[in-house]
Amino acid sequence: MASAQALLKRVAKLEAARNPLPSPIAALYGSTEAFAAECMAEVEAGKLCGTDMPIILDCLRRLDSEGSWGVRHATGNGVWRR
Repeated sequence: MASAQALLKRVAKLEAARNPLPSPIAALYGSTEAFAAECMAEVEAGKLCGTDMPIILDCLRRLDSEGSWGVRHATGNGVWRR
């Protein structure tokens, strides 16, 4: 029975590794939508650009939903590591 339990633990670990990690923004604010709400409040207050910020937030939502926010650190031409 010990080997069956070890196999179950291994499968659980593999399934957890398959799920994308939350982005740093989601980790800090609880979700990307909470960050977006805070940013849009600052747009309304005139602190952030009302033209650019919705586009940036859409990009951040996509990076978070795809789980690809950390891809540039591992691939690419190395621009981000310089």
